[in-house]
Amino acid sequence: MINEGKKFEEDWKNSYKTSSHYYMRLRDTAKWLQGNSSKYTPSNPCDSIQHTMPFLWLLELKSTKAASISFNPYIEGVSSPEQKPKNKTTNVMIKANQVKELSQAVKYQGVIAGFVVNYREHKLKTKVYINETYFIHINDFWDFAVRTGKSSIGRKDCREIGVKIDHVKLKTNYRYKINDFVIKATKYFVDKSYLNKQELKNTINWLNELIS
Repeated sequence: MINEGKKFEEDWKNSYKTSSHYYMRLRDTAKWLQGNSSKYTPSNPCDSIQHTMPFLWLLELKSTKAASISFNPYIEGVSSPEQKPKNKTTNVMIKANQVKELSQAVKYQGVIAGFVVNYREHKLKTKVYINETYFIHINDFWDFAVRTGKSSIGRKDCREIGVKIDHVKLKTNYRYKINDFVIKATKYFVDKSYLNKQELKNTINWLNELIS
């Protein structure tokens, strides 16, 4: 039986069938032997790539039924979301290498990178939590980590700093409104100057020259 995290990944992938955007799910990395006795796991900076002309999106999907999603906290001079703690066994959902490499990626014009965070629907005796999904740009994630000093990000935090991704619920699955999300998020990131307006205009002018 497919676990709930993989089910979200499949629902997200299938949502692109009715969108106008290219999507590729990267293969999971495998463990390789190093020397005779130790193992290491090469890690991708993200697990999915989306292309929307002229933007490249690097997406790391996270899904949970818990109240929050964990990461290494920012404590000046002590720890950071992009640094794996030394001599400690941690099992955070947002990995240090993901934060570091996604932060590096958005330094290039036209790259949008961050986390697609899904809080799954679940019911308690006194409360029902609905399915909620947000995109957190890596810059907004980093600012949140430094500003708050927290070691996890919850639903309320995502509502404040993320771009909400609407969905339609089918019988047992979800379909996410990718086209609407991309339009809303792109405009938001242009307004925040995560995407340079002048360089975007230069790209448009270049394309016009190319096809004229």
